[in-house]
Formats: sequence, C-alpha cells, structure tokens
Amino acid sequence: MTVEFEIRDYKIKSTGVDGGHYYLSTIVDFKGSKRNMTITFKNKSDEKRLAQLKSLKVKGHLQDEGSQFTLSLLESEII
Repeated sequence: MTVEFEIRDYKIKSTGVDGGHYYLSTIVDFKGSKRNMTITFKNKSDEKRLAQLKSLKVKGHLQDEGSQFTLSLLESEII
C-alpha cells in the first residue's frame, strides 16, 4: 500500500552497505497508535537532502507486520 507521511521529528541513520545509505527512524501516529517507523529511500539523491531539511513529506510502500513490530516505509521518495 502506498502512503504519505509528513515527518518533523526524525533521526538520520546510516549503513555501510553499497557505499553507505541513509535512512530515517521516527515515531508516527498510525491507526490511532504511536508506532516506530523506519524509512528507506528509492533514490540516493533523496538521502543526500535529508541533513538540509527540518521536516519533510515522504511517500512510499508501507509494510506493517503487526503492532509489535516497527513499520517500514520502503522505496520512499521526498515529495
């Protein structure tokens, strides 16, 4: 399912895989509950913009494996 979120409070994290990638960790309201969410990006150009932004709106494919797990927003794009 493709969804959009407006994110204001997030942490930028990184990996060392494939020359390094940046992703976000945040908490969102989802179906009436506060849930942890990890956001990965489709394009490396979006990853490079993260440090310059105070808030952002993202669109991606939501993966929800149950309330006991972290939400994942995959192949996200900054819109």
